[in-house]
Amino acid sequence: MFSWKLQQAVYTKLYQQVTDGDGVHAGVYDDVPENAAHPFIVIGEETTADNGTKDKDGMEHTLTLHTWSQYRGRKQIKELMQSVYDLLHNTDITISGATVANVRQEFSTTLSENDGLTRHGVQRFRVVVFDN
Repeated sequence: MFSWKLQQAVYTKLYQQVTDGDGVHAGVYDDVPENAAHPFIVIGEETTADNGTKDKDGMEHTLTLHTWSQYRGRKQIKELMQSVYDLLHNTDITISGATVANVRQEFSTTLSENDGLTRHGVQRFRVVVFDN
């Protein structure tokens, strides 16, 4: 329920707005095109759980975002993840036919990939959505 609309709303919120401290924009993808330039963000895995009440249908979505960078060191990955946090955590997201009650980041981590160059950031957001 509302999963695709939620993904579209998150994409719209992030597209052309996620930047590092130097103003470098990150691309935002559902499916990364071949030869996509770094940095970029992938709207990834999602789980849903019923969160309805006696008189309202509702779902709790857990949405994972992956940020990728090949900047040396962790500066860029951390700045990009901060930008994602600022754009999503405790902000308003509009979904047609629904009310988004809450958007909160519940987890984040940074990793170094085996190639020694690529940095991978993972953020998980919990989004509570009720039918109008």
